[in-house]
Amino acid sequence: MKEAVIGLGSNIEPRGFYLQMAVFKIKETVGELLRSSSVIETPAWGFEAPPFLNQVVVVRTALEPLALLDELQRIERALGRKQKSSVVDGVPQYHNRTIDLDILDYDHQVYHDERLTLPHPKIAERDFVLQSLRELQITI
Repeated sequence: MKEAVIGLGSNIEPRGFYLQMAVFKIKETVGELLRSSSVIETPAWGFEAPPFLNQVVVVRTALEPLALLDELQRIERALGRKQKSSVVDGVPQYHNRTIDLDILDYDHQVYHDERLTLPHPKIAERDFVLQSLRELQITI
């Protein structure tokens, strides 16, 4: 079993409901919930949009990193996520979302392929993630 740190975010109402449902589904299909941060409201990052509710959870899972990614994306789709972020001419294109689930860390492993980079490459740029990691006393 491995520990994974997952970031959650939602900026489409009912934001709190989407976070709660995501945590429920993570516990149901990913693994045991070990810890969770407070829910915080933050401005949209990288695009003009309504504010997000964000949270970080730590889970114990038997899923390997790519299987975990697949399961989190399945949860996103089940909760109505329509569009993933993309890059157009080198510029990230972000969208409003019912739920966004990001693997921030997976058992302190370093990993990179075309689908997944671990630890998450934008952790240091996102204060809302850093704030939640500090609350949980997690160092990545």
